[in-house]
Amino acid sequence: MRIYDVFRSTALAALFAAGAAVLPAVGGLAAQEGPVGVWNIRSNDMTDRATGGVRVILLRVAQANRGYAAEITSIRNTFTPVDEFTFERGTMRVAFGDYLYTLRVDGEDLTGTVASPLGTQTVAGFRQHRTLMYVGDESDEFETTRTGFLGDRGGQLPPDGEPNRAGWMRSRISSVDDLALLAGNRVQVPVQFTNAREFESQLLALAGSRVTVRGVWVGERIRLESIAAAP
Repeated sequence: MRIYDVFRSTALAALFAAGAAVLPAVGGLAAQEGPVGVWNIRSNDMTDRATGGVRVILLRVAQANRGYAAEITSIRNTFTPVDEFTFERGTMRVAFGDYLYTLRVDGEDLTGTVASPLGTQTVAGFRQHRTLMYVGDESDEFETTRTGFLGDRGGQLPPDGEPNRAGWMRSRISSVDDLALLAGNRVQVPVQFTNAREFESQLLALAGSRVTVRGVWVGERIRLESIAAAP
C-alpha cells in the first residue's frame, strides 16, 4: 500500500529528542481531547500548482516538562523541532520557518489554515494511531511529487544568466548519479535519486533547470518514476 509523503511503523513515539519547542500546557482538556499525538495534515501543494499536488506533513506533539514538545516533518520527511508551539482553548499554533499553522482540534480531527509567503490555505487532518517513521521492519512505500531545481548533490546550480544551464551542470559532475533535486523554500536540500541511470538522458538534458519529479521515497532518496520541466 502506498500513502502520500509519510512512513509507517508499529508504535507511537512516547517522547521526542531534546530541543523541540516546549511551551506551558494551557487549559484542562484531557489528553485525548488535546493536542498530544501524531497529526496527519494535508493541504494543496503551494509549490506545485501545475500538478495539483497535495502536501502532507506530520505534526508530532507530546507532553514534556509540564508543557508540550512539538516536531514537524521536514523536506526529507524527518521530524524537526518547530520554532514555536502553543495550545490554548482547543487551538494549536505552530510556527516553523516561514510557515504558520493555526489548527483547531475537534476530537480526532483538526481543521485550520497555513500561512506562508505564498499565501494562506486551508488545511485538514486527523490524529493517527500509528507513528509514521522511517524505521520499522515493514515500512510502507509512499509517493511524492516535488518541484525544485536539478543541481548537484553539493547544492550547486548554474549562475543566473548562464545561457547553457544543462551544459554548465554536465561539466561539473562526474556522472548522472551526482545530480540531485534542490527542493524547499527556506533551505534548498539536495535530494538524490536511487535510479538516476534509468533516467540518464532526461536528467542530463534537464540539469540546471526547474523540474517536477514524481517518485517514491527510499530513505532520504527518491526512486524516480517521472521527471519533466516545470514552469
